[in-house]
Amino acid sequence: MLLYFDESGDYGFPTDRFDCYAQAALICPDKLVAEVDEFVAARKAAWSVEELHASELGDEQLVEVAEFLAGSRLSLLASVTDTELVTVGDIQQYRLDQAAITKKGLDRYVRESTKVRGGPVPEIEQWMDRMIKRAGLTSQISHGEFLQAQFLVHLIRAALQKAILIYSMVEWRDDSWDFHFVIDGKLPLKKASGEKYLDDMLVPVLGSQQGATLGLLDTWKNDPVHPFVERYSRERGRVRGVEVEGVTDLKAIFNDGLRFEPSHQHAGLQLVDAVAYTVRRAVLSPNNPAIQHAYDVLRPKLLNEDRRAITINRLRNSGPADQAKQRYSLLHGESRG
Repeated sequence: MLLYFDESGDYGFPTDRFDCYAQAALICPDKLVAEVDEFVAARKAAWSVEELHASELGDEQLVEVAEFLAGSRLSLLASVTDTELVTVGDIQQYRLDQAAITKKGLDRYVRESTKVRGGPVPEIEQWMDRMIKRAGLTSQISHGEFLQAQFLVHLIRAALQKAILIYSMVEWRDDSWDFHFVIDGKLPLKKASGEKYLDDMLVPVLGSQQGATLGLLDTWKNDPVHPFVERYSRERGRVRGVEVEGVTDLKAIFNDGLRFEPSHQHAGLQLVDAVAYTVRRAVLSPNNPAIQHAYDVLRPKLLNEDRRAITINRLRNSGPADQAKQRYSLLHGESRG
């Protein structure tokens, strides 16, 4: 199972104009990889390009990509934020709050660990110290990269949940159920600072989020047990420091880590780039018929757990979201009606 991720927009958060940023996920079972590769290869040949860069495609070409995705058995998700939902001041305050919360958690961990045999685990202390520095210091990670990582954690979790539910039928049972999370890499030979941060924090953050337990079908536990249950379910485990029964092993799911790779090597990355770009353009160009049509074509594939076509991202300290209601009202639901 391949899960591809990309974003559209530079996450620069200018103070003198409105801008919007989108993230998208494309979920591709192993048996659909050939279909994706064939479509992208055909379009590259037909359009005489070496790679499908969404920003270089015409509107009608984006419609063609959208129609392929809509007619396929692939699944999609998307999220957006903008410069009115989140301001530079919001980001600054959020980062300071995150650093303070993590520092309190570190102090509490050290204090409580000294009471038990063995004391604090150095690796845990070091990890929490890295999180404090990354949250609190823009010299470590820019605002844009920091926010992308924060929102991508939620999108990755949502994509994993959608993969489990959408491909729950018997016909997908023989898929590998090995999960590969592929993200369009920013640098050719190494991870960018935001990518290192995301890779380092993803599993610990997902494992500590309240109410983020993955939903599984009860029938998967019946004989014959579903491959997902066989590979990733555990009788007992710890969630938010509490011992519980029947947990999903996130470390096993993310065993291969996140893969930050060049888009020209993955047809799936080129398609998810088109999805993110189309979503962002749909926000920025409400009067462009072709772009609005491309978005409407994608809409059924984009539906999330709340039956919304997009997730609107804000920070917990952001101001009222009234301005978003009108801007996203036609894009948010299952249809324009």
